[in-house]
Amino acid sequence: MLIDYHVHLERGPYELEWLEQFVQAARNRGVKEIGVVEHAYRFQEAADLLPEDWPADRAELPVASYVDFMLMARGKGLPVRLGIEVDFVPGREEATAAFLRQYPFDFVLGAVHYLDGWGFDNPLFEGEWAAKDVDEVYRQYIDTVARAVRSGLFDVLAHPDVIKIFGHRPSRPADWSGLVRALAQTGTALEVSSAGLRKPVREAYPERGLLKACFAAGVPITLASDAHEPEEAGQGIEEVAFLAKEAGYRKITRFFARRAEEVPMT
Repeated sequence: MLIDYHVHLERGPYELEWLEQFVQAARNRGVKEIGVVEHAYRFQEAADLLPEDWPADRAELPVASYVDFMLMARGKGLPVRLGIEVDFVPGREEATAAFLRQYPFDFVLGAVHYLDGWGFDNPLFEGEWAAKDVDEVYRQYIDTVARAVRSGLFDVLAHPDVIKIFGHRPSRPADWSGLVRALAQTGTALEVSSAGLRKPVREAYPERGLLKACFAAGVPITLASDAHEPEEAGQGIEEVAFLAKEAGYRKITRFFARRAEEVPMT
C-alpha cells in the first residue's frame, strides 16, 4: 500500500472539488490514501505558536473551517486523514500542546523551518546563507529537530534534512545520531519525502545515510510528496518508496486519531 501523508490544500474556504483533485492525482499514481496537513500558521487559533516576528495576517482561517471540512470529506468516503503541520518553536511547547489537544487530528507533523527567527529554507532569505557558518547551522538545526522530536508533540518528523534545500553542505558529514536516538526512543515516525526532488538540492528527504540509520534503529516511516497543488499529490512516491526499500523498510505507517498502524509497503 502506498500512502501520501503530506498534502496541503492551501485554500480557504475549502471546496470538496478541490480536495477531490488531489485524491484523483494521488490515485493515478497508485496512492490509496492521503493525509492532508495544513500549516498551523494559517489558523487564527495558532497565532501564539509562531516566532514573534511572524506576520500575523497569515493566520486567516479558523481551525474549525478546516477540521469540519475534512471530517465531512471523510464522511463522504474520500480516502483522507486529518493532519496538521506545526512548526517547532523552542519555548512554545506548552502552547502547542494545548492547541493540539483541542482538535481531532489523525496525525501531527512536526517541522523546523526557523533557526533564531531565520527562515533558512525560504527562498526570500536564501541570501543570508552567505554570512553563515554552514557547519554551525547544521549543528543547530540537528539539535533543534532532535528537541522537537523529544517534545512529544508530534507523530511524524517532516522533511528531516530540509536544511540541505539549497545545496549547502557541512565541511564533514553531519552527525545525525542524536536525532536517530530521539526518533527511536520516542517512537516518532520519520517522513521520507519526495519534495526535495523538486527543490534546488534535487534530492529526497532524508539522505540515504540517515534513512539507513533510522531503519537500523527501528524508526518507523511515512511517505510524502509535500504537495501544494493537485498535480503534485503522490508525485515521487514510487521513488521514495524505492529509497525506503533500499534502506531495508518493508512497512510504512498510517494514522487514525493519533494511533499508528504499520502496513506493508507495496
